[in-house]
Amino acid sequence: MVIFDFDGTIADSQEHVIAEYNRIAPRFRVKPIDPAELPRLRALSGPVAMKEHGVTFWKLPLIVSTMRRALRDHAAGLEPHRGVADALRALAASGCRLGILSTNSKENIDSFLRRHELAMFEVVAGGASMFGKARTLRRLSRELRLDPARTFYVGDEIRDVEAAAKAGMRSIAVAWGYADRGALARSQPTHLADDPGDLIRFVHV
Repeated sequence: MVIFDFDGTIADSQEHVIAEYNRIAPRFRVKPIDPAELPRLRALSGPVAMKEHGVTFWKLPLIVSTMRRALRDHAAGLEPHRGVADALRALAASGCRLGILSTNSKENIDSFLRRHELAMFEVVAGGASMFGKARTLRRLSRELRLDPARTFYVGDEIRDVEAAAKAGMRSIAVAWGYADRGALARSQPTHLADDPGDLIRFVHV
């Protein structure tokens, strides 16, 4: 089975996510994201970037919950990354089981999948904790009777690679999302995809 992160991996949502974060930043007394700083921030781990912006672990769940609700307003304008939809359809056509695990809400994800005719996922697990994905991956593994060693988790951040490793799964880091390619490479994913077409090749190795 191949389980995907959503924002940044399937959906090209970075601009919307940053806009909403910056909109609510004053409410939570955290530092906004300066777009000029993005290249540097993309090379940092999540905890380091959070510390720079004053996002404490007790504030994080409140911010994420607020962001999920706010992102519903951007749903109609959200598009898949170029080539990702074709790669997903090719994987499904080959008989591969597909799933999604994301911090975004299941409602937002399901709406996106229907709009883009991508409703081929066996499971959509939304609302995951930002740093609790490994626990959810292990639960999905039990519920779906997966062999973790033959299961991939695909994501665009260092924490996605780390979650897969903790769950005993293989990982595919994608270079078209949030994190810098070099930072992803240093996190030692099983594979590093530069193009959506790489997903098909890696899964069927």
